Amino acid sequence: MNIDDKTQLRECTSCQMCGAVCPVDAISISLNEQGFYRPYINSEKCIDCGLCVKSCYKFDRLILHTQNYEGKRMFSAWAKDRSVVESTTSGGVADILASELVNKGYKCIGVEYDNVENRAVAKVASSKENIIPFRGSKYIQAYTECAFKELVKTQKNVKYAVFGLPCQIYALDRFLRTKGTRNNHLLIDLYCHGCPSLNLWDKYINEIIRKTDGRKVISANFRSKVRGWGNFYVEVVVEGKFQPVTYVSPRTDDPFYTMFFSDKILNDSCYSCKLRSTLEYTDIRLGDFWGNKFVSNHTGVSGVTVCSENGMKVFDSIKNKLNFEEQTFASFIPYQSYGKEYNCDKEIRDILLSQLADESIPLKTTVNTYKKSLPIKSRLVLEAKNIVKLLPNSLISSLKGIAYNLKN
Repeated sequence: MNIDDKTQLRECTSCQMCGAVCPVDAISISLNEQGFYRPYINSEKCIDCGLCVKSCYKFDRLILHTQNYEGKRMFSAWAKDRSVVESTTSGGVADILASELVNKGYKCIGVEYDNVENRAVAKVASSKENIIPFRGSKYIQAYTECAFKELVKTQKNVKYAVFGLPCQIYALDRFLRTKGTRNNHLLIDLYCHGCPSLNLWDKYINEIIRKTDGRKVISANFRSKVRGWGNFYVEVVVEGKFQPVTYVSPRTDDPFYTMFFSDKILNDSCYSCKLRSTLEYTDIRLGDFWGNKFVSNHTGVSGVTVCSENGMKVFDSIKNKLNFEEQTFASFIPYQSYGKEYNCDKEIRDILLSQLADESIPLKTTVNTYKKSLPIKSRLVLEAKNIVKLLPNSLISSLKGIAYNLKN
């Protein structure tokens, strides 16, 4: 039995753990036409050992659910070191954690941006210098197979701290439990909205490259704080004739985030994902502390959910480097994608994904196709949000506060 078995219950999450655990390298990972990582089986190599299935979300009938957050603790936190907060996406807690764990002898697996291939790639780091590229959120699927293979081969002798999405952490948790080494490692995941097609990012970054005369990308920040924390702006730095040139996405109608938040081009498994809505496979879950409590903060606040005894021990070890306060789950969870499912209009999704896969169709055309598919009320809401983005941050914060209060 392997992951191509037709008894699967759910769609592929693209975690790539199946390729990492295969003992005969019968599974390769590559992008499909829609822009999602998928495993491909070499039937001549496959020995039907079933190891891939044991770590696979698609076949698990007993996904654990978190009830009443019993045994879990919720904190708001940000680094005392201002430079860490400024150089990270939210409050810098992930960066502080990674530094502490490297000091404790862990190898850290995190995601960095490959500016040659313009891809997000999981890497293994064992020094503070090597964890710096992990800073910042990457709002695209990461290639993880090679890093996970290293963990699979050495997890009995090496301590790992892995930063990943709930689907990736789930697969690692299952694998490590089968090996009896789960408590030797630390798993840290993220409050996840879902992953869009990589074809969206390809078109987006290629348009930026064309706008800057085909210059090489130096770095990409998927959620820059250039206009303050709490906003969603892409910042890309490219080579210039005399000095680097910085591109910042427009305040309104940014095509990447318009399509990302449309929820129309997410991975198949994202629409009804059970893993983003359980805390049973991770030690710590991190996110941005959205909601009314920090609506006027424009520098960055992390939400830290401690889910295990090992997670609490590590969090205790970094408290001296943080400004933190214990919070209720009610002040945080309603503003995340936790517990939510998205409607999937398969017809419009197929059209949008087909357009994104076609290199001859401009990204703007796909955005217009999406907008035209919306009911009039939804179009008006979208335009109203664009108008709000043009206002000063202080006024935007006030309006967000009103919206949060109405939501409650």
